[in-house]
Amino acid sequence: MTRLATLVVMACIALGAAAPADACLRSMPKLAKKKQVDPTLRDVVAAEKALAKGNHTKAASLARHAIPSLHQLPPEDAAELATRAQRTLAIAVIRSGGATEVSKEMPGITSADKALNLAWAQLALTYQAALHQDNVIVRVQLAEALASSVFERDHARTILRDLSTRDLMPTASGYAMLAKLETDVVMRDAALTRCRDLGGTACQA
Repeated sequence: MTRLATLVVMACIALGAAAPADACLRSMPKLAKKKQVDPTLRDVVAAEKALAKGNHTKAASLARHAIPSLHQLPPEDAAELATRAQRTLAIAVIRSGGATEVSKEMPGITSADKALNLAWAQLALTYQAALHQDNVIVRVQLAEALASSVFERDHARTILRDLSTRDLMPTASGYAMLAKLETDVVMRDAALTRCRDLGGTACQA
């Protein structure tokens, strides 16, 4: 045994018989602590994903769980997650024809319930669009809400035409929606072309 090895063994013995077996081994690197997951962010993101997959009930449930009292209009300085959650709930309501629950008092069961829920969704998105006038995503969502009403389709078309004309349409689905609302054949075909260029899967008039 070399002198160095002898010194190492003696050092281990000096630590005492009760010392851990790895007392003389190199310390193992400490494992990084698991990152804390923000449950609000988690639920809002999950709600948005559920909405994208067409699961309106799940999307609404996750959004309501993430942020209480979503049926109330948010203050001007509301946190971004709160406004995202409310918009997710509103679009879920629109795409389900009002059948998605907004709150316990707005279950979306009867025809009157559904009409009330649709009106709420349009109001919520109109309010948010007014607060965030430069947010093109919110404007497209507002157009989708307005398009659900025969009385507001012209308004929805105007919003989408404006975004298209200024080349600010954020998604292929926005162009697909415009194509369905468009009364001008040339503009409708142009919207369909842009929809396909962006890889849209519902590019039909």
